[in-house]
Amino acid sequence: MSVLDGSPLPGGRAPLDLRLAAPAVGLWLTVLALLGSSARTALLVAVAAGLLAAATLPLLRHPRGEAAAALLAAALVCAAGGALAVAGRGAAVAASPVTALAEAEQHTELSAVISSDPRPRANPSIPGRAEFVVDARTEWVAVDGGRRVRTRVPVVLLVHGEDWRHLVPSRSVRVRGRLVPADGGFGAALLLVRGPPREVGPPSAAHAWAGWVRARLRQACAALPRPERGLLPALVVGDTSELDAETAETFRTTGMTHLLTVSGANLAVMTGAALAAARWCRLPPWAATVSGAVTIAGFVLLARPEPSVLRAAFMGAIALVSLAAGRPRIGVATLAAAVIGLLLFDPGLAASYGFALSVLATGGILVLAPRWRDAWARRLPVWLAEAVAVTLAAQVSCAPLLVVLSTEVSWVSVPANVLAGLFVPVATVGGFAVAALGTVALPVARVAVWVPGTAVYWIRVVAEAGARVPHGALPWRSDALGALLLAVLLAALLVLRGRARRVVAAVTASAVVAATAVTCLAPPWPPSGWAVVACDVGQGDALALAAGRRGTAVVVDAGVAPRAVDRCLGGLRVRRVALLVLTHHDLDHAGGVRGVLRGRAVDGAAVPPGFDSPVAAEALAHAGVGRRTVHAGQRLAVGPWRLSVLWPPSDFAGDEPNEGSVVLLARLARSEGTAEPLSVLLTGDIEERAQRALLAEPALRGVDVLKTPHHGAATQEAAFLTATRPRVTLTSVGADNRYGHPSAVTWTLLTGLTPASYRTDRHGDIAVVPGPDGPSVHWRGPRPR
Repeated sequence: MSVLDGSPLPGGRAPLDLRLAAPAVGLWLTVLALLGSSARTALLVAVAAGLLAAATLPLLRHPRGEAAAALLAAALVCAAGGALAVAGRGAAVAASPVTALAEAEQHTELSAVISSDPRPRANPSIPGRAEFVVDARTEWVAVDGGRRVRTRVPVVLLVHGEDWRHLVPSRSVRVRGRLVPADGGFGAALLLVRGPPREVGPPSAAHAWAGWVRARLRQACAALPRPERGLLPALVVGDTSELDAETAETFRTTGMTHLLTVSGANLAVMTGAALAAARWCRLPPWAATVSGAVTIAGFVLLARPEPSVLRAAFMGAIALVSLAAGRPRIGVATLAAAVIGLLLFDPGLAASYGFALSVLATGGILVLAPRWRDAWARRLPVWLAEAVAVTLAAQVSCAPLLVVLSTEVSWVSVPANVLAGLFVPVATVGGFAVAALGTVALPVARVAVWVPGTAVYWIRVVAEAGARVPHGALPWRSDALGALLLAVLLAALLVLRGRARRVVAAVTASAVVAATAVTCLAPPWPPSGWAVVACDVGQGDALALAAGRRGTAVVVDAGVAPRAVDRCLGGLRVRRVALLVLTHHDLDHAGGVRGVLRGRAVDGAAVPPGFDSPVAAEALAHAGVGRRTVHAGQRLAVGPWRLSVLWPPSDFAGDEPNEGSVVLLARLARSEGTAEPLSVLLTGDIEERAQRALLAEPALRGVDVLKTPHHGAATQEAAFLTATRPRVTLTSVGADNRYGHPSAVTWTLLTGLTPASYRTDRHGDIAVVPGPDGPSVHWRGPRPR
């Protein structure tokens, strides 16, 4: 089985060549420390490192210290080179007129060449509108009333509109917008673009070919059902344009996200196939090297120069040179050389999580996997021992960095990746074959795509099964201390031997068992008799109203992420949704509809006038769920609930979707043990205008539970909140959100109205239980992010 970027795991245990490891680490740390500093500071560091390297030269004459002195000198030379690279990039950016215009936040016009595929923004400023982030490099910028100045610096374009979606790298665009300073790194500025691109130039021949091949692959995959049609291009060439957020979240939960981003494994398959074909044809070594180089170049064009792709391509190039020279084995020295070359070429990679994970995973496989494979092969089949060793080595080496990104340590990812690994080669090789067929015979490719499509289906089944495993990941500190603690623990388990290792393993196992027991033995959820639950779905709204026995509920809004609302409803054991109310079409209220629909029967949906959410509409139509438009004055009966629609009017025609949110007054019928009916005011995202109009509504004066409008934003009518006189307030809000929700003024007002004021960023899922003395509130803490 071929791994390690095209090189099989060695059968013997050759000594590791670590001579370049120290220079690579020194270079990386130097560049990382200097990112964001001035060019002058970086130049001073380069001079200092160069002088220190020169000072070590006399030590090379002493036989005893020659090796250590050479290693130190190499590390200092690399550090000096990295500092010079940072200084050069920083000086170019500082001297550009783009930087000066950004500091003044000026509107201007410029021409730029796109350097990456447009990628959707995670949290668009206007939910529901297609917005993208585009990396580019300027050609000229207009200054002083229109005078054009030639300058080549990197910028990031924040754009919106479908005209941007399918632009490929190397195309030039002319745009106008407001420049603002970039947040660190070597970007000169962010450009907030107005409107579609203008004067779009043609791409280069190479990028035009790559874009055509990717488009043909997408067309061939259109014969597959969702989500396989989006998964296959993502797995083969990293094209995630057709991948839905729900599937991506499932892969993230299971620790299989790396399959959706092109890495060295994909390049290994292609380069290995090219070299095997060359050997089968009995080509000379130089011809095999050329075929491998062409394969690497074509792959980089197709998969785009992402950090992990660049690392794999650089290592592959070094391996090809070694092959031509008669030394085909690669190892840690090759990886270190790749790190040095790439960081000198692009210092910005030092801060790339993707680059770091790629290097750590490759290093772990090179160092740890051979020994584990050899030891386990005595009891397991060789192919299984190698698959487990490679997967576990990559997971262990990346774990300290992954915990910073995910706030958890996953144990289910290793078996999930081993199982998925059985199908990945079929999907990868078959996907590339389909891409090639698509360029000459698209109808044939649409038939052949079912072979890799079937493999992708089973990979998805594994990911979904792993995501459903209870407690598949353990919470962990996500700061530097947590990463350091995990690294020390893993290093101890790897390095220690005998009794010391057993002690560390026993202590670790005890801590894991205790943490799992505390989680499993926590107070039961949901609390008995719950009536209302505000789900912790991040920056968005999703609430459930218990509508009878056997897992039935009314769901009001669905948040932005399908996975989050599905998790909440699953924890409440909701299997049937009697009514889904979408208060308005913003993504943070309607984007997670697929999560509500997952595995549940939904009887119907209610939306306001002018509701326009393509994501929600497609999901509802696909599930066969009918929807009705509701407006003020209508009344609905769902199980024990009586729902009165208070807003918007039937003739509402406002341009702002927040003000057109459905406002419901939900009353729970009197039940045994309840002194009075429970009343819940659900307000969507209404702001001052709607709140002032509702002040004349007598029904809202004095409610048991108030769902705070618009996540507690500052746009509140104080008289409206005061008039509701709530016993309990529920504020759905995401932790550390960039909107500043809830506003300090609003939160002070809410806590002044009632001390029973709760928010999902602090309390997690919040349940309200009616009782003879009024509602009681239960919560289970915020979920790991």
